[in-house]
Amino acid sequence: MSFPTAARLPLLLALLALLPAAQLGAATRAGLDVVHEVRNRIAAGDCGAAVERLRSGLKWGYPEVVLLAGSMYEHGICVKASWDTALTFYVRAHEGGAPEAAERIAAGFADPARGPDAAAALWWNLRGRAGAGAEACAVSPQAATDPDRFVEELRTWHASKLAICNYVVGVISTISAEMRYPGHAEVLGLGGEVSLRFLPGVPRIDLKMGGSGAYVPYGVVKGDSLPSRPLAPLTGSFEHSMHALVNYALRRYPQPAGIPADAQAEVQFLFKRE
Repeated sequence: MSFPTAARLPLLLALLALLPAAQLGAATRAGLDVVHEVRNRIAAGDCGAAVERLRSGLKWGYPEVVLLAGSMYEHGICVKASWDTALTFYVRAHEGGAPEAAERIAAGFADPARGPDAAAALWWNLRGRAGAGAEACAVSPQAATDPDRFVEELRTWHASKLAICNYVVGVISTISAEMRYPGHAEVLGLGGEVSLRFLPGVPRIDLKMGGSGAYVPYGVVKGDSLPSRPLAPLTGSFEHSMHALVNYALRRYPQPAGIPADAQAEVQFLFKRE
């Protein structure tokens, strides 16, 4: 069994902490219990027990457990990292009703470590909840549902546009795939509404919680550096997790040249209590 290095473990556990379930009715109480048990065993450093519990939960086909398996294989948490294996689990989770699975697939294909495969990233992005979030990266309604038309339409794009859209999709999909509720309802205290604004020309991610007030910068990356401290006050586990997640997303994808300074993409998340 493998386990992440000490340097990577806090972030990976933070990402797993944002994984209580698939949403929109796909979650089951039994499946959530399995996810909770696996996470606890990972946090305790007991990979053998975590993998054993994961395998037993997978036998029941709970979509939230299948999603967790994909994340563990993608990041190499207690198992040997394998994108192909992770992709198989993500597709199963998507078919089982976990909408964020499509976003994980989009984020994975957009990752330069895997190519990137911009066409696959943009296609799966359209299968997720957020979409690209940027009008400049939209395709025609016909292409959005027809793989052949989709590919043909992308072939008419300039290479620079494809690279920019792959970047936007990668960053937004990485973040949106981890946006969960109701786990942080009490922490947010803001009605479960979160608006995300991505300024890819900076690059910077701003968040606005509660449907009112101003956007607050949650992460800025220039070159290879990260802020030495958060740019917004941390008031709870949600904020801590979001700072880690946003900075991870911005570091994961290199910023392509030629992005207009005023370019932006916006996504709004409206969560329900379960």
